Amino acid sequence: MNESKVTVQTYIKGLIELAIQLIAKPVDFFKTMPKSGGLLDPLLYVVMTALLGVVLSTIESFLTRGAGVHDLGMLAIWLIIVPVIAAILSFFVAAICFAIWTFTGSNESYETSYRCLAYMHVLMPITILLSFVPYLGLLGIAWWLYLMVIATREVHKISINPALLIFGIIAALSGLVYCSSVSSAINSKEHLKEFTKELQKIPGMNDMGNSGKR
Repeated sequence: MNESKVTVQTYIKGLIELAIQLIAKPVDFFKTMPKSGGLLDPLLYVVMTALLGVVLSTIESFLTRGAGVHDLGMLAIWLIIVPVIAAILSFFVAAICFAIWTFTGSNESYETSYRCLAYMHVLMPITILLSFVPYLGLLGIAWWLYLMVIATREVHKISINPALLIFGIIAALSGLVYCSSVSSAINSKEHLKEFTKELQKIPGMNDMGNSGKR
């Protein structure tokens, strides 16, 4: 039992150290990243970062809207669903990036491409934290593009110009979608506030609310 606990703690500590290295020294990280060794470790990394992302998103929701029994139930569901979706999407996204890298001259395997993309999932919880401030999540997208350029140069050993163009377009489109969603959310909040104010102006509306509380 104790050996199992130590093993889990050691494994989690190793993942944390890996994340710190990727954030602090991305060039050194990709230079020394093992290109093989199986997909289990990077897949578990995807799952753990997805779980952390769910927790951070829930905390943000609780701080802005408050928590209820229904919210806690949804949290339990999301803790199961989101990691599964993230794991499935990780293979799909890695396949797309693998095709792009291969097209631009890389001779590395799909496993190597998957490892590059999987470890970049550390940006997911970081981007969620940044998104607590409207539009600041754009930094996460820019950071992803920066890491893709480094991975292209250090791992795949190919010219960064073609990859920068392709991944830059992807990042730009992602940024537009993100800005649109943030703008829609802000507008929805403003409309809700205005609607609430208009309701309060209706004669007897406050009295109805108070009588319902009695």
